[in-house]
Amino acid sequence: MNIPILTPEDIRKILNEELDRRFGSVTAAQQQTIIMSAREEDDELIDTKEACRILGCCAKTMQTYRNRKLFRVVMRGPKKALYYKSEILQFRDANTRSSRDNK
Repeated sequence: MNIPILTPEDIRKILNEELDRRFGSVTAAQQQTIIMSAREEDDELIDTKEACRILGCCAKTMQTYRNRKLFRVVMRGPKKALYYKSEILQFRDANTRSSRDNK
């Protein structure tokens, strides 16, 4: 049985091809972000209703967020948008403050 040995260059090439296939062409900084988030293979996909519940917003606001590309969206069909739960939670944590901060 022959087992191919992959060089670091082979691995980079395979990774870049997969990133291009999944996300289109991206910059080096975007690649690094995608690689970091891809390490979370167990990241759960949630629908718009669940994302709205977590963020405390309506579906129209989620559409605005999608248009502004504030987080990655996986489209399943023309109307079904799915979001990575970890990104929604990070967005919520980065954009909310406790009531104690207002004083």
